[in-house]
Amino acid sequence: MSLEFNVKHAGKAYPITLSQQAKGSDLLLKVEELTQVPQARQKYMLKGGLNADSNLAGLIKNGQSVMVLGTADANLVSKPKKEQKFLEDLDESAQYQQLSQMPPGLKNLGNTCYMNSTLQALYQIAPLREEVLGFDKPGSSDGTQDHFRLVAELKRCFQSLKEKKEESITPMLLLAMLRKCYPQFAERDEQSGFYKQQDAEELFTQIFHSLQVVFGEQLTQKFRINFQTTIKDTANEQDVTVRDDDNDMKLQCHISGTTNFMKSGLAESLNEQIEKRSSITEVNSIFSVEKKITKLPEYLTVQYVRFFWKRSTNKKSKILRKVVFPFQLDVSDLLESKYAQEKIKIREALREVEKEKIEDDRETKRRRMNGDDRDNELSETMTPSEMAETQAAIAESKKEKWRQEFQKKFPTDLAQGENPSCVYNLIGVITHQGANSESGHYQSFIRDEEDEDKWYRFNDDKVSVIPKEKIESLAGGGESDSALILIYKGFGL
Repeated sequence: MSLEFNVKHAGKAYPITLSQQAKGSDLLLKVEELTQVPQARQKYMLKGGLNADSNLAGLIKNGQSVMVLGTADANLVSKPKKEQKFLEDLDESAQYQQLSQMPPGLKNLGNTCYMNSTLQALYQIAPLREEVLGFDKPGSSDGTQDHFRLVAELKRCFQSLKEKKEESITPMLLLAMLRKCYPQFAERDEQSGFYKQQDAEELFTQIFHSLQVVFGEQLTQKFRINFQTTIKDTANEQDVTVRDDDNDMKLQCHISGTTNFMKSGLAESLNEQIEKRSSITEVNSIFSVEKKITKLPEYLTVQYVRFFWKRSTNKKSKILRKVVFPFQLDVSDLLESKYAQEKIKIREALREVEKEKIEDDRETKRRRMNGDDRDNELSETMTPSEMAETQAAIAESKKEKWRQEFQKKFPTDLAQGENPSCVYNLIGVITHQGANSESGHYQSFIRDEEDEDKWYRFNDDKVSVIPKEKIESLAGGGESDSALILIYKGFGL
């Protein structure tokens, strides 16, 4: 029997395999070989610590991840993994990114703000981002090759966003491939000859179509919503049809003259009336169509239906009404009754964990304010570099701890790609300025992955930090930034 686990150091994971009889000295030597951190400097985030005589089998379990702190020794003989570059050797834009650590923007290539805002929002969705970055499939010969090429260019763009080598990125090849795959985005104005402004929601939908063609269910199941649909003839109670095969990749928020809150717009979109011919009476009748959700995805997309076709102008005009959206969305009242009971039970369990996490965060802040935080002790014995590494490792360890605490409350029969509860947290908003979809300007507002109170505003190649309170002003009410697409992440994921 062998002992197999991972060692994490400086953001990298190293798989380790040792015998069950291995001692601490064996691990110290192995980690020194892998990380170039001398044994004397290695600090292990294990209860009780670790020394040369420690019995590893009693400290570490199979599959466990162990955090190791310590600065690598440049004098240890090793082949450099890549050529070292100093800050002054980088060009001006790369220096900017190194110093500011701001995420890169995307250059506007002529009415392409609809694309730039959509790409920034999609990049924020972790499983989608990782799937695209790992894309290595060959092209297909069955007529879908353009979708594969589009995803290949999307990968190139995502890699540039991840590496942060430039202040802004020019997605020229991605735009060209997009227009080839979906010719509607190559439409030009008849008078000026310039490319027209396009609808960000249409692009969002089409990119998901390409992702579905390339990756299939393994990705799209994280975004698909399933429904139970009940269709009743209002003039004949015996004419009832129940279907369980409806699904969609987003929820729509309908906006009427009385819609003030997103939840009421969602409920309205799931309860409609249509006129059709009855198969029983063979005459036209008004049917009620009621949808109840039977499967919630890990990531929920909500579309504000702000655009409608206006005959007088032959354009998609915009509904300017203010419709308030929440930072935390609970959709329990939109679920099928039995499904709702299951999700509410998990919701309450997760909220108990959240209360403990909030109290723990408050206690940490309280200790820092009182000056009795352990950072003061560490700063006396560590270099600034070691101090920064230690703080980052502690923060990552704490984050992993709470991730595991939430996961303990997840149901054991959770379907692949399903949200454990009925609650979501807002992580991104795509907005539109202007009076119709063929003009105006699109931007995206994205939450920082580490700090929930910090948001980024992506205005093409201009990126800025804004406070969380500013996001509330995106609810609409005029021709300024109005929410068009909202992206929510499952609570506790």
